[in-house]
Amino acid sequence: MSAPVLMVSSQFAQHLDFFDTASFEHLARVEGLLAQPHEMAWDDGRRLAYLTHTYRAGAYGEGKPKAHELSVVDPDARAVVDVIDIAPYLAPHDVEFDPVADRIYTGVELEDGRNGIVVIDAARREVVGNIPLDAPNAHWLCLTPDGARAYVAHKEAPVISVVDLRAGRQVAEIPSPGGAEEIDCSPDGRFVYAATPMMSLTVNVSQGRLTKRTPPPGTPTPRLLKIDTEREEVVGRFETHEYLSALRVAPDGRVLVTEFWFPAPDAVTPGPVPGRLDVVDPETMTLSAAIELDELPFTVRVSPDSTTAYVANLKTGSVSVVDLVENTVRARLDNNIGPAFGGSHGMCLVPAGEAGR
Repeated sequence: MSAPVLMVSSQFAQHLDFFDTASFEHLARVEGLLAQPHEMAWDDGRRLAYLTHTYRAGAYGEGKPKAHELSVVDPDARAVVDVIDIAPYLAPHDVEFDPVADRIYTGVELEDGRNGIVVIDAARREVVGNIPLDAPNAHWLCLTPDGARAYVAHKEAPVISVVDLRAGRQVAEIPSPGGAEEIDCSPDGRFVYAATPMMSLTVNVSQGRLTKRTPPPGTPTPRLLKIDTEREEVVGRFETHEYLSALRVAPDGRVLVTEFWFPAPDAVTPGPVPGRLDVVDPETMTLSAAIELDELPFTVRVSPDSTTAYVANLKTGSVSVVDLVENTVRARLDNNIGPAFGGSHGMCLVPAGEAGR
């Protein structure tokens, strides 16, 4: 039987790679994607992936023109088969698919009064609604397993929004001082985890630089928040010294969260500086393992059996394949290694099928 396939997008090279997850062989590449591919969601019933395009150039906070599309990717044909234009909504970043409602949800940035979650009918591939949120810039989002609720992180806004997707409205806000980065829900829907606060960085993608700066006064130390979805309140924390960026809850409940590490202020050269993947026990909110990776580890995906993690390293342009049994790096996949900023970003694990043959 064929192995699952890993799809990896390069934000700045604007291509999509396909890797065999058993042999790590590079299978194919789709060139010439719209700028700039970001995150992906999987539609298992149709065997399609939905890939957001957030900016025309640059990165969050650089003030560059914003994109407004989602590419529809057929991994078996290894091709983009359609493009969903969500204009006038702009800068879709994260994306989720709910098979129960057959809806695609993507968060957008505040622009001309438009904000929140854009709702797309997956069958028609058309925008059918918008759920406004009080906080601007719906950057990351996750759905509960039943698709009934969404939790949204807003980068610098100091709250996490709670959304009733069936009613199409915001129902609560959970304090998250200093803002938040990525967010994900446990497989049983009981808890949501958020990487906080927003990273205080100076970004210059064209020069290949992303550097740490002094955060605003009162910004909390980097921490992972554990949120009870019934009480809608924080019930646990895991604290670190360096910024937390991306996270994923594995099917077995372990929380995988990435740390961005930076050169010391007095460093003679600016890098490269490896990042780290932290494996956190969800019950005790303590560190179970720490695995060193390439520079600026970002998007995380986990195999269905929770034995393997795939981490896209944003700056290096690589994907680290992590053995979650031995807590070691098994392989390093080349998505765009070499440029000053490789831009490895969105990933999607495609279940075994025609794409793996």
